[in-house]
Formats: sequence, C-alpha cells, structure tokens
Amino acid sequence: MIEELRSSGDARMLAGTRLAVGFVQGLALYLLYSAYDARFWPATGGGTFAALSMIALYVPLIVTQGVGNIRRPVLIGWAVTATVLLAALAYYDIWRDWPWTTAYRTGTEEIVQEIVPSFGFVFFMGVALFIAHVLVTGGDADRRIMATYPTHFDMAWKFGVQLALSAAFVGAFWLLLWLGAELFGLIRLTFFEDIIGHTWFAIPVTALTTALALHLTDMRAGLVRGTRTLALILLSWLLPLMALFAVGFLFSLFFTGLAPLWNTRTAAGLLLASAAVLVILINATYQDGENEHHVPATFFKLAVRVAAVMLVPIVALAAYAISLRVRQYGWTDDRVASVAVTLVAAGYAVGYAAAAALPGPWMKRLEMWNFAMALVVLAILVSLFSPIADPARIAVNSQMARLESGRTPVDKFDFDFLRYRGERFWFDALTKLALSTGPHGAYIRKMAGNLLTRQTAVVTAPPTTAQIAKNISVYPKGTKLPGSLLKQKWEWGPAVPNCLLNADTVCDAFVHDLDGDGHDEVIFASSTGPNFGVGQVLTEDRPGHWEPIGTLTEPRCGATENALRTGTFAQITQLPRFRDVQVGPWVLNFTPVEPYPLKNCP
Repeated sequence: MIEELRSSGDARMLAGTRLAVGFVQGLALYLLYSAYDARFWPATGGGTFAALSMIALYVPLIVTQGVGNIRRPVLIGWAVTATVLLAALAYYDIWRDWPWTTAYRTGTEEIVQEIVPSFGFVFFMGVALFIAHVLVTGGDADRRIMATYPTHFDMAWKFGVQLALSAAFVGAFWLLLWLGAELFGLIRLTFFEDIIGHTWFAIPVTALTTALALHLTDMRAGLVRGTRTLALILLSWLLPLMALFAVGFLFSLFFTGLAPLWNTRTAAGLLLASAAVLVILINATYQDGENEHHVPATFFKLAVRVAAVMLVPIVALAAYAISLRVRQYGWTDDRVASVAVTLVAAGYAVGYAAAAALPGPWMKRLEMWNFAMALVVLAILVSLFSPIADPARIAVNSQMARLESGRTPVDKFDFDFLRYRGERFWFDALTKLALSTGPHGAYIRKMAGNLLTRQTAVVTAPPTTAQIAKNISVYPKGTKLPGSLLKQKWEWGPAVPNCLLNADTVCDAFVHDLDGDGHDEVIFASSTGPNFGVGQVLTEDRPGHWEPIGTLTEPRCGATENALRTGTFAQITQLPRFRDVQVGPWVLNFTPVEPYPLKNCP
C-alpha cells in the first residue's frame, strides 16, 4: 500500500495525516502533564487520568503506523479496540492499588493518591500492542485472520526496526537541540535553552518528531529492509555460540550438580533470560523460512536444531527452581509473574523442540507455533493486568491460606508483605487478621492492627498560614517573615523547608540580604536537634512569589546558631550572585538548587 501511495503521489497527504496525528498526540500529552502538575481534572484521582494517559501514549502511534498500511475500516476498528482495552486495563491498574499510598518526602511519610499507571503496566502494554499490531497488519495485508508466516515475519521485524530507528532519530534530534542551546549559551543567549526546557515545547515536539520518524522509515522501505537484513545476519552468527554455551552449561551440571545453581538465588531469572535469547536467535536465523542465506546452510541448520532442543532442559530447570520457592514460601506477585514467563518459555520450548525433532521440512512447524504463541502471550499479558490473574490478589490469597493452614508459622509470617506488596487486597486481608482468635490471636491482631492503624490515615491537609507562622522562629528578633511567603502554596521540591509543608515541624528562619540587592532572603534551618546539615535559602524571584535557590551547608553548633540569630553575615566571595557566607569564624557554603531557577544567574 505504501508503494502505491508513493507512486500515486499521495505521499504528501500521508505525511500530513501522520504529522497531524503526532501533533494531536503531543498536545494531548502536554495537557495531561499540565493537569497532573497543577492537580486539576482529570488528575484529581481515580483511574481516568491513567486511562487517558495510556490512550494518548499508544493509540496515536497505532494510527500513525497503521495509516497507509492498514485499510481504513480495519484501522478504525483496531484503534477503537485498543482504546477500549487500554482504558479498561489502565483503570484497573489504578483501582488495584490501594487508593492512598505512602510517599517518602522531606524525610517524612505522606499519604498521596496514586493516579499514574505503573511502569510494568506501561511497558508490557506496549509489548502487547506491538504483537497485536503485527497480527492485525499482517492479517489485513493477506486479507485473512492468520497471515502467511513470511508476512508476519516481515511485519514484525519491520515494525521493530522502525521503532529502533525512530527512537534513535528522536534522540539525535534532542542532542542537536541541546548542542544548539549550548552554542547560544557560550555568548550568553539563553532564550533557546529556555524554550526547549518548557514542557509546552518539549512534549509536542517530541511527539511530532516521533511521527515524522515513523513516516520517514515507512516511506524508505529499502533502508528498513537493509537494516533488518544486517541485524538478522549478525544475530544468526551469534546463535552457534549461544547454542554451544547452552550445551556446555547443561553438560557441566552432571559434574557440579544443582546445588551451586540454587545457591545463586537468581537461577530462574538467568535461565529464562537465556531461553529468551535462544528464541530470538533461532527466529533471526530461520527468518521467514524462504530466504537463502549466504552462510553454510548445514552448519546453521544444525545450530538451530541444537538450540531448539536445549530450550527444553533450560526451561525445565527454571520451572523447577520456581516450583521449589512456591512450595517452600507460597505465591508472591513476583513468583506469579515468573510462572507466567515460564509458561510462555515452556510453550516455545515444546514447540521448537518438536519442530526440530519431528520429520518434515526443516523447522516448518515453527511458523504455526509462533502464531499460536503470539496469541498465548497476548492472553497471558491481559490476564496478568486484569482481575483474571492479578498477581497481587493471588499472592495475598496464597499467603493467607498458608497462615490459616499452619504451613507458615505465625512468628515467620510476613505481615509487611501483605501491606506493601498486596496492592488493594491487603486491606481486607489485614482486617480479617485483626479479628483473629485462637492460640496466636493476640499476636496476629497486634501485628495486623499496627499496620491498619498506620496505613489507613486520611490525607493530611496542608498546613494553614497560622500553623506555619506558629512553628517558625524568626531571627534577628523583631523581624517578621513576609506575608507572601507564608501564604504561598508549597509543594515538595528541592530545598523546600519541611516547616512550610508540615504543620508539626518547627524550624528557625534567618532573614538577611545575602546577595546585596536590597531585598532580603530567608534561610530556613531545622530547630528540632542540636545539629543540622542543610539550611534552605529562599528568595522572592518575582513580586509575591518565593523560590528555593540553594542551601547553606555546615554543621551547626551553639556559637554558629547565636551568630546566625544576630544576623552577623559577611559574603566572602565575589561571584556568583549568591555566595558563601561567614558566620563568626565559620564558613557556610552555598549550593544552588538544580536546575537554577534564576534567569539572570551569571
């Protein structure tokens, strides 16, 4: 279809469509980021923000790549399906989290509401959409549900190379922007650096550049094919080496036994990673089953057969290692995920070994098996990130069952695991344990009750102006803090004093003009202990608005404290604007906040 568009002169229309989609994506992502930063709808709670974020992140990429490659009705149906699936799973990803989660900020615990999808969900949804997009595009190209294997192979590696080249293009684009900003900075022109540092520029431009990269790689089919061919040839030459490693490893186990393997405590992960590498290298060598390679065919066919057979014992060892941990300690979220990966690896191992061992055309059964395993991977990913097989729910139920049956002794039961790894399901579990009876009921009730009391607090309201003023001692005596500083709405950030964020934190504030411009700065320091390591410096960068601009750091003792309170400051360096100061015989070193917020800093 791309070739037809190129020959018919409609390439400009295709480019315009893709760039328009990229612009809309960038605008949507920027608006969502602005909402999150300002804490207004849809970033006010629940799963709406997560659902919209996932849709804005992935659906435009599907449309950008699909337009020109997929017939319009099929593309619309696929985009709508992906939108509904992403929205539903993203909403569940937020719902399964306990609505209030603990965040460690400014040295204390805050209870905040989670609205951003987890990294694992974002990453694996990308993997699932990649697989599904390959299946949809291949099926539409061949006008059948299951496309021919050469078509699926071509689509999969084409999209993979496109994404890699697009990522490299976007990275090079931003590297050039940074270099340009540095060049202007050499002559003290910072306007360009200011522009590219703003989110209203960075987010839309990145999305637009990504759309352009996808279009260019799609229109330059020869470049993509050449890159893909080179990558496949290089990978195919690595297969014999990896197969040799696998044979040598399994042969060595006859002499070393399994004990050294289990002692590593990472055996299952390494074995599964090795299986994944073997699967990739086997496919890179087999390719679409039709290409003739400029390599010794017999040698590579033997390497593929050996690698396919080696998959079986490697995956079997990984499965055995995981089963040992499950039988010994029960299910955890990590072990549920590991079993899911093992199931996928076992599927590939069985199918590839059968293709290598059974009579018939060389590895021909691999083609049908790859299609079947693609569907299996999609089903497993959807199950793991939905109520069907939520790892946290399975883990909580398993641990509770082990405690109730006595397989896990009460004194060795990990109550913290339920709270910190049980997602939403921990609350009902600990509530049930808080009502326990029996010989160990008192101990169980105490442990569960402590976690429930500690973790079910409501969100603490921000301190009022009166609360902040009450907890701050201002020096020199008789000096008052500016009203605009007390009234300003503060959020956690670099060098923001604790006493401006929490109603129960006291501190000292020292008012002094540190830079000699006629306007006072304020130094905040903790007054809850005999020593301190950080004094936060705030300045009024514009009328009515205060900004942290750095810290003065040095151990504090009684003599230094008295000198600070009397305001006996002296700048001891000439540059930059804010300098080290001498307080009596002691030097307090000024460290600026990064990034430095003042535009006129030399």
